[in-house]
Amino acid sequence: MNKKREVITRSEPFWLLEAMNCMNYVDTLDSDTWLNQNSSWSRRQKEEFLQPYRIYREAMREKLQPLFERYPLILGYVDLRPREVESLRSYDPPLISFLMQMQDVLEAEEMPSQEVLEKRLHNAFARILEADLQKSAEVEEVKIGTLSDLMAALEGWDGDDADKFKLLRLYSERREVMDQLWELKAFCEEIGRSCLNPVKERLAAFMEQMKKPGEVTALLEEAGFQCGESFCMEVCPAVMRYNGIMLQARSQPDEEPSGCLKIRIGLGIETFYMLGSRKRMLRNDSWLPARMKALGDPTRIRILHQLAERPCYLQEMAKELGLTPATVLHHLGILLSEDLIGVMVMDKKKRVYYQIKKQGFEEASQGILELAKPSREREETDTWTTKK
Repeated sequence: MNKKREVITRSEPFWLLEAMNCMNYVDTLDSDTWLNQNSSWSRRQKEEFLQPYRIYREAMREKLQPLFERYPLILGYVDLRPREVESLRSYDPPLISFLMQMQDVLEAEEMPSQEVLEKRLHNAFARILEADLQKSAEVEEVKIGTLSDLMAALEGWDGDDADKFKLLRLYSERREVMDQLWELKAFCEEIGRSCLNPVKERLAAFMEQMKKPGEVTALLEEAGFQCGESFCMEVCPAVMRYNGIMLQARSQPDEEPSGCLKIRIGLGIETFYMLGSRKRMLRNDSWLPARMKALGDPTRIRILHQLAERPCYLQEMAKELGLTPATVLHHLGILLSEDLIGVMVMDKKKRVYYQIKKQGFEEASQGILELAKPSREREETDTWTTKK
């Protein structure tokens, strides 16, 4: 059996998405939660780390605001509300999710025909919603063809009322929104490039890292992501979401099936650095309480027992545990954030499966054992681990 693994790295962000991320609420820049968390970094060190991103965002906002005021339809989708980040349910504002789904169309040299565009738009809304709407293993996908379909689908969606309203509005205005986004993309590219200077060195370091063979797949595997043996991956750097890994398993309906799973990864430009920082933090006591807290919930223990038997996708877990998909996603988000589970994308069904990440449990076990050692023994262990 031939194995095909192809990784394509883009040299620039998707500027429309980057612009909207700069205009919207950003948890690590707008909240004190991360700054106040216990870690090997002091608050001052975190502030210094974030400073270039704050300068970059303010420069972007200063230039984008008057531009967006000429496009009030798009400006109406900017969302400055704090959002829950522990849940894996799409906490992105509706237009952010929409941009991620329509990236191929918006980056093309010309707009597709009205018939093709309408098909892509309906598919985009279905993909935005389908993860939460599949209530059982028997439901394969969500079908959106009319406003009535969307309204019916939203009845079973666990998003908040404000997002439901914006999705309905976005569907009703989808053609006008696409026309305005198409006009905006060249402006956003120009503005984005002009504002990159504060983070230019960090972006350059990220791109240099991407040149090393196997670095991307190694990073994703370390972060708990796996995919089938045959895949084509496009990696797009993300500046504003500097620490994020945004996965989109996608299909291209205009192409003949190639037997290759197409995956787009939005990879934050600090993900390599943050992973290295996390490894260093494992030799510090501060990470252990968070991991123990993640293991301290009965529902998460039930989920872990289920995943210990076999990898499962969301709807399987929700059905077998008697919980809503949104509840399961909330707990999966916490387990993922503490490296206790990982994700896997299957080649044929293009579904995300969750699985136990044994390394995370080994680290937790080692951390507990270290508590029983005197300081000298712990220093010897740290030295050995570092050399290894």
